[in-house]
Amino acid sequence: MSKYTVNSYLVDDGIQVKTEAGKHTIICDEGLSDGGKDSGPDPVEYLAAAVDSCISISVGEINKTRHLNIKKFHIENHVMFKKTGPSTAIVSEMNLKVSFDSSMSKEEKEKFMKQTALVSTVYQTVSRAVKINLTVE
Repeated sequence: MSKYTVNSYLVDDGIQVKTEAGKHTIICDEGLSDGGKDSGPDPVEYLAAAVDSCISISVGEINKTRHLNIKKFHIENHVMFKKTGPSTAIVSEMNLKVSFDSSMSKEEKEKFMKQTALVSTVYQTVSRAVKINLTVE
């Protein structure tokens, strides 16, 4: 079993967060309209980025080992919310639109993406709690 340690610290007025992940430092913040300084993505944007990035890395690794000649891989992720109370919400759905250039037919691309999702750790984890629709354009 692999293990990651990530440390997060509230900065200044308690809205902005500095997170250390390995040798990397990232800033998480809320937008100006939510009382933040908009100095970095908010937590939901990081969640969407984690899903997109993990899928993209999986595609890149498979592309390298199988020499599939996939080019211009792109994911557009639309995140949907569901209110659970007066000032609370959950991420209820992610709609991912995937596009890339390759010699594969649309059906082959769809099959490839279904197989890729199976080896994407973050996708597999998040999809247990959030409905994720993945379509290939």
